[in-house]
Amino acid sequence: MSEKKTLTGSDIALAFRKVGLATGDSLIVHSSFRSLGPVDGGPATVIQALLDVIGPEGNLVFPTFSGPSMAEPYFDTDKTPAYVGIIPEMGRKLPGAVRSLHPTHSVAVIGPAAEALTAGHLDCRAVGSGSPLDRLAEMGGKILMIGVTNNSNTTVHVGEEHAGAMKVLRFIKVPSVKVRLPDGSIISHQLDNSPSCSVAFSAIDYPLRRKGQMSDGRLGGAQLMLMRGDDVIETVCEMIRDKPDVLLCTWDDCRVCSKTRQALRAAGRIE
Repeated sequence: MSEKKTLTGSDIALAFRKVGLATGDSLIVHSSFRSLGPVDGGPATVIQALLDVIGPEGNLVFPTFSGPSMAEPYFDTDKTPAYVGIIPEMGRKLPGAVRSLHPTHSVAVIGPAAEALTAGHLDCRAVGSGSPLDRLAEMGGKILMIGVTNNSNTTVHVGEEHAGAMKVLRFIKVPSVKVRLPDGSIISHQLDNSPSCSVAFSAIDYPLRRKGQMSDGRLGGAQLMLMRGDDVIETVCEMIRDKPDVLLCTWDDCRVCSKTRQALRAAGRIE
């Protein structure tokens, strides 16, 4: 078996352009670095290729999500790590990156709109209306998937919020998490149920493809998918309007989806 080719920054930038990324774009990148295979220079090369393609007028958003237990004794934008891969973990540490204050669903942004996209994240639901991902979609921002499926596409949750999707709480009691503010003070922030099960989110693939709103590419061992955030939100709203349980998984042990489906039946919204 022949060895996999080691990807260079030029290879990576070319693939990003081929899939539809362009100068001046703003985007969030969901990624599996391991899926790419060997990369000369590692994750830093991937990040630099993204920045080279979008240029100084673009905005690169990293999903620097962290679980509640990672925020002990409190969430700190400088110290709390991201658990969603090496690319966002490295991205949040780069000079000029601005990270939002949300203790579980923060994002880090490099670009001229970094402050505008990250401000006030504690004043809205984690991935709800007015959240950084919602603002990114409003400004025509894109979503790039590198080696991961739409089950990892957090903007689908934003669509659920816009659609008013019914959700049963994951927790019996929604926990609160401590957050360190820029002035050094510590506050307690109550979490919400806007992020939930995403096992069935690849259901958005077909309607997006049918409308020509998702483009595909390859990079090393990884599939690339590029789409606009506002198209994802609109599609999710259409899907939920047509079939309210379409984005719920069917695993009996998933409390969120099984209890939500029961609630939808009790409300007469599904059979």
